Amino acid sequence: MAKEEREFFQSFPIYLRTPETVVVDLSRDGIPCIPVLGDTHYRHAGTGTKPHVHPGMIEILFCRRGLSLSFDYGGTIHPFLPGDVFVAQPDVPHFLRSYPKNLAMYWIWFRLPQSGKSVLGLSASESRWLVSKLRSLPVRFSGGDFAGRAFRRLWQLYSDDSSKPVERRLLLRDAVLHLLLRLVEISVNQPPTGDDDAALQAVIEEMRQHPDADYPIEELMRRTAMSAPKLSILFRRWTGLPPHAFLVSCRMAKAKEALTSTSQSITEISRKLGFPSAQHFATQFRRDTGYTPSSWRTQHRTEQSKGNKREDEKT
Repeated sequence: MAKEEREFFQSFPIYLRTPETVVVDLSRDGIPCIPVLGDTHYRHAGTGTKPHVHPGMIEILFCRRGLSLSFDYGGTIHPFLPGDVFVAQPDVPHFLRSYPKNLAMYWIWFRLPQSGKSVLGLSASESRWLVSKLRSLPVRFSGGDFAGRAFRRLWQLYSDDSSKPVERRLLLRDAVLHLLLRLVEISVNQPPTGDDDAALQAVIEEMRQHPDADYPIEELMRRTAMSAPKLSILFRRWTGLPPHAFLVSCRMAKAKEALTSTSQSITEISRKLGFPSAQHFATQFRRDTGYTPSSWRTQHRTEQSKGNKREDEKT
């Protein structure tokens, strides 16, 4: 583990309450396997987190709201859309590439038990089964309303001071177990991929790779052989967004890459990505990120330069 990753982990507050983030420690409520339960709602855009790891912990995040989100997990980029669950296994470097305005998510850290130890009051064999399933979770999958409801239930119980201490601990432990079991169940029962879904996923992947093109709804209907209502429903299921909003989010992701890694002018970037004008692009970019394209480029290039300098100093 790199020095900066250890520092990030060690400096993370075990308890935090700000207008945008609440982090609590459930080990204080008799649930030592959940040292972190978080609820975040960023009112302003940010630059994301540093690459980091969680030794001995599985981090699980659920995206409630947010556009143009992506996680770097072990060097691979994964989109993170509303309704998605993202899972980071221990010792795999990962980071959220940026915080768009109005990003909202729930998250937990699950502490892996020592050999032979049980969790959540389960038997040894039950604990081994649960840990094995959590270790096998895919990096990203759709959690839908089920995961959201399970997280909300857990927070409601934590915030409820009316229950007696013993009753509250039992209810919290039951809610944690329910959440983890639901995540395991949901991850292996994703919507089946039929011909309709296969055609739609091909369109979605094309939009991700080539967001500069136009995708009129009529063309999407023809290519997927779907009616407009069905297309909208399935599109939201797979991306969390309607078609046009998803296309804009893909364009924003490409724009961020171009601003950071190329010397293209803002006018050129906006033209290549299919925006009607540089002004329209700048307005959309600021609405999405909270930054102007120029300020985004300056800030991220400065951070990139500092990161390269640190790497040079190590060698």
